[in-house]
Amino acid sequence: MLGEKLMRLRRKQGLSQQEVADLLGVTRQTISNWECGQGSPALDKAAELARLYHLGLDDLVANEVEVVMAPESAPKDLHVARTLVGKICRISFTDDMLMVVVGSGDPRMTVLDVSDQWLRVEYGRTNAMLKKETVVQLIDIDAIGSIRICGDAS
Repeated sequence: MLGEKLMRLRRKQGLSQQEVADLLGVTRQTISNWECGQGSPALDKAAELARLYHLGLDDLVANEVEVVMAPESAPKDLHVARTLVGKICRISFTDDMLMVVVGSGDPRMTVLDVSDQWLRVEYGRTNAMLKKETVVQLIDIDAIGSIRICGDAS
């Protein structure tokens, strides 16, 4: 799961494996191995990757934090988005397929944090084994079409 997350984050930044390798002082093969799940970065390199991808180390390495990416990038005005932290919202996406990735059912999500590139949300869903689970996702800001506030998280 970490490998796929690393690949998605690298692609969001528009970087090649070689460019990331040069920035971290490792080989391109090392980056490839991490992305293919054949090893993981050491703590110092993971911290550098988190900074490079503009997210916290916890969000980078936690298997329970999923990354949802937009198919294309479009600039967003984020000054209003930052007021959403702690709110329960309904989020619509720029691409209908993202709703499948994010999950079906009740589309209300609690906004945990907002950065220049990510909306960190939490919501409940039923997994494939029909068990309820809480999901934390980093949603690419460019993937968001609109947000409607439903209330405050309590």
